[in-house]
Amino acid sequence: MPLEIPRGTRDYGPKESIRLKDVISRTEQTFRRFGFYPIITPAIEKIEVLNSKIYGSDANNEIYLLDGKEAGLRYDLTVPTARYVAMNKGTALPFKRYMIAEAWRRDEPQYMRSREFIQADIDVIGSSEISAEAEVIAASATALENLGITDYTIMLNHRVILSAIMDTFAIPKDKQIQTMRILDKLAKISSEEILKQMTELGISNDISEQMLNFIKVEEGTEQKLTRIEANITSAKAPIADMRELISLLDTYKIKGKIVVDLSIIRGIDYYTGMVWEITAAAAGKKTLAIGSGGRYDGLIEKYSNIHTPAVGSSIGISRVVEFLKAKSGANTYADVYVAYLGKEAMKYAIEVANIFRESGINADLNMTPRNISKQLEYVNSLEIKYVCIIGPSEVQTGLIMLKNMFKGEEVQISPEDAVTKIKAGM
Repeated sequence: MPLEIPRGTRDYGPKESIRLKDVISRTEQTFRRFGFYPIITPAIEKIEVLNSKIYGSDANNEIYLLDGKEAGLRYDLTVPTARYVAMNKGTALPFKRYMIAEAWRRDEPQYMRSREFIQADIDVIGSSEISAEAEVIAASATALENLGITDYTIMLNHRVILSAIMDTFAIPKDKQIQTMRILDKLAKISSEEILKQMTELGISNDISEQMLNFIKVEEGTEQKLTRIEANITSAKAPIADMRELISLLDTYKIKGKIVVDLSIIRGIDYYTGMVWEITAAAAGKKTLAIGSGGRYDGLIEKYSNIHTPAVGSSIGISRVVEFLKAKSGANTYADVYVAYLGKEAMKYAIEVANIFRESGINADLNMTPRNISKQLEYVNSLEIKYVCIIGPSEVQTGLIMLKNMFKGEEVQISPEDAVTKIKAGM
């Protein structure tokens, strides 16, 4: 029987792991630059935390249960954060935390949807100001830009606007959550299927069609907000919030496009205000959601009975790594490879490698008794830029042969001068 890994999981080889760690590192640097600080929570949470009704009944089927069903693997990073804040009531607010870690969902694996994945979350807890939304969105957008993703779109919606639209079209209160679940499929299924499902819910075809047409109108952002404001009188306050958010994001000078999309629903059971989704398209590939977020003012209260406003944004690190897959990447962290001929050259080779390493240059060192052509073949396979060659004459003179494998240039110099050459990009 062939060896296999569980469905919905994957291995990362050296090249992919380097790309993954680089994405995580640069994302973390951006979050820190915005004043966010980390927390680390267990991968395992008590089932009563994970099973909160705020996530809806479908979520229970997605949890990997452990420990006699008393605990399970976290399926996002928001629940552990909410639990942490509820347990640490002395936390200074606003609490600006970031967390980059794995999560697990027992979904059916499909394209860009795995059972094990990595997320990068930032949250501002303890502030109800629109500036908190602007900060987490801008930090997420800047992180993407620092990864080279500049052609992205931020699609905004507001849960209160959506509820006001459903009230205007006389959707019964007890059917609004189900209606949202149906509308959430708008990007995946046809309008005809949406209307069919709403009819099955008990909403007349005429009302369903009118509301769907109102939501789907394609127009500019300000034009859309003006139209909603003119027709949905109870939506004036959230529309003002949305205009303020767009204005603030303009001040941050983010590069992505901002649009209002009334079909963006996100976490139906716990988002209470602004929601968004960040999408981008890699060359030759379909548009993909690589980030999302929203305001969840009622979640922490579920665990602490204390009303605590909160807003957060998430980047799908696993998806971003796939998104960047087409770009070239390193096969190793080594800047230079120390090759040597014969066992008598080994100690000098170690000394030279130490000089490189102590100077901040990542150095790989030959580990096997092989000839120079085989060592250079290895260097080429890993695409290491520099090779340091040590033979009997180099041992005698205390010099090395430094070669730039990309340019074909080589020079016999001291190890200390080689450090200078490598740092100067010889």
